[in-house]
Amino acid sequence: MEHQLGRSLEELATLVAIVDAAGFSAASRATGARKATLSHRIQQLERRLGVVLLVRTTRSLRLTDEGCAYYEHAKRALAAARDAEAVAVSAKAAPSGTLRVTTSAALAALVLDGVVVPFLRRYGAASLVLDTSVTRMDLVRERMDLAIRPAPLSDSSLVARRLGVLTGGYYASPRYLKQRGRPARPEDVREHDAIVVPGGSEPMEWPFVVGGRRRMIAVRPRLSVTSFELAARAAAAGLGLLRSPTYFVRRFLANRQVVPVLTEWSAPGGEIYAVFPPGGTLLPRARVFVDMLASWFEDNAQRT
Repeated sequence: MEHQLGRSLEELATLVAIVDAAGFSAASRATGARKATLSHRIQQLERRLGVVLLVRTTRSLRLTDEGCAYYEHAKRALAAARDAEAVAVSAKAAPSGTLRVTTSAALAALVLDGVVVPFLRRYGAASLVLDTSVTRMDLVRERMDLAIRPAPLSDSSLVARRLGVLTGGYYASPRYLKQRGRPARPEDVREHDAIVVPGGSEPMEWPFVVGGRRRMIAVRPRLSVTSFELAARAAAAGLGLLRSPTYFVRRFLANRQVVPVLTEWSAPGGEIYAVFPPGGTLLPRARVFVDMLASWFEDNAQRT
């Protein structure tokens, strides 16, 4: 069993090396293995699988369809094996190295004080790259260790861990409501000024639950800002209606600078996930960071 596993990993590594080097000769130079040895391993692999993976001519080399699929899985398997070995070596070591995390600006602001700051203070050998690009990244291609996302997985090759639920609603200041009137139903938001935090280039719409079904209603942005902290301050100043996670408005709710509106139709809270490539959270720095995220969401479940 162990011998077979070792041979399989050797074959995987051989195929990946040949494809990445674009040829047997280049792969031989890169790995230090004889060209004949590499060729023999590929022949053994193709014979064992019963399919042709590489089409070889005197001038070119290309993967078959089966070879392309096998190559992608081989890359992931080798990465997982390397991660497992790294864990075995550094299981007792404190997190170190650079952790690359991608998320939205809103979620980054949400966890900055409660997770990012304590993580960096506690682990002096670790550093963090926190990307807040609007465009959702390909984690493998962009070499990201982790994503914090408010949606289920769209790529079945990735792994996810549920962190918690982000609750929120619609808010406005008593001053604004006295001047413009309180919206009585979701359609009324069309006639109000909206304070928005855009998440992309799509038209700005807010979700409501009407008759048990989710309904999107277009709003008229009066103020567009890039952070919920600024948006909450603007709502407290009476500039319009705001849709926001509760976390960002709680201090204004406490002193009634803003009050909830349209609570009967507010969409339920959204689940937040930590998403990572296969084997990613095995690395100490990523595993610890995800554990801290989960603890933060658990502690703040009734306040976010």
